[in-house]
Amino acid sequence: MKGTTDAGLVFKKDVTGKQECIEYIDSDHAGDLDNRRSITGYVFTLSQAPVSWRSTLQSILALSTTEAEYVAMTRRL
Repeated sequence: MKGTTDAGLVFKKDVTGKQECIEYIDSDHAGDLDNRRSITGYVFTLSQAPVSWRSTLQSILALSTTEAEYVAMTRRL
């Protein structure tokens, strides 16, 4: 944290008057080269600013890119 005291989140005023919370999620099939597990990552945005994010190995072994994407969408990290 040292040296980043001037960093922060910027929330833009939404001209429509609503604050949207949007989740973006993706996976990388067999992205971990050691054990061939897929990696899932997500970010939540509020008013176009990131408020939560995470990247982790999936708990099961996905056999295809499509399966890795389905696992990413249906399982909580």
